[in-house]
Amino acid sequence: MHYFKTPNNLYLMEFQSLKDSELWQLVVESDQTAFDYIYITYSKDLYKYGFRFTQDPELIKDVIQDVYVHIWESRQALFIQKSVKFYLFSAFRREVIKRVNKAVLFQTIEDYHSKISWEASFQEILDENQISLESAQKLGRAMDRLPLRQKEAIYLRYLQELTYDEISELMGVQIPSVYNLIFKGLKSLKSTFIPNGFTAKMLAFSALFW
Repeated sequence: MHYFKTPNNLYLMEFQSLKDSELWQLVVESDQTAFDYIYITYSKDLYKYGFRFTQDPELIKDVIQDVYVHIWESRQALFIQKSVKFYLFSAFRREVIKRVNKAVLFQTIEDYHSKISWEASFQEILDENQISLESAQKLGRAMDRLPLRQKEAIYLRYLQELTYDEISELMGVQIPSVYNLIFKGLKSLKSTFIPNGFTAKMLAFSALFW
C-alpha cells in the first residue's frame, strides 16, 4: 500500500518552522499532511544514504517504503526522543543492513560496504561550494584510502549534518570514537589535497572541515 503523495511547496512551507516535537505530535494525531512533509523532506537523503550499502535501487526503495509504512502504522506507539531525521536514518540503516546481509549471504556487510564508492557523496560538497578538482581521480583515490567507518562518519556529519551524539548512536560507537574517526579521515584527505597543487578554492574546501 502506498501511503504517500507529493505535497506542493506552498503547503510544505507551513511545517518548516515547526520543532520536531511539534511536527511529530501532528503525525501522532494522524495528520497526513505532516506525515507527507516528513516523507518528502527526508526520503531523498535516505535514498542516497542507501547507496552507501547497496547498489540495488529497488531494495533501497523497498526499505524506505517499509520504514515509512511502519512509522505511520505505529505512530501512536512511537516516542521519538531525538530528531525525526535521526529516527528515520537509524531505522533505515538497521533495516537496509539486515537485508543486504541476507542478500550477500556469507559476505559481511563491512566487506560489501567497502566496495561501494563514496566519491559521489563527497563530490556533492565540492559542487555545492563551486569547487572543481583538477582531477576527479585524485578525489576517488583519496576516498578509497579511507577506512569504511571514517567515510560513513564524515558523510553523516558533513552531508547529513547529524550531531556527534546521533552519529555515535547510529554507528554504535562511543562519542570520542566518532571524533577520532572524523579527525583521522579529514586529516588524511587534507594531506592528500594540499600537496598536490590544488587551487586556493581547494584549500578553502579543506578548511570547511576544521
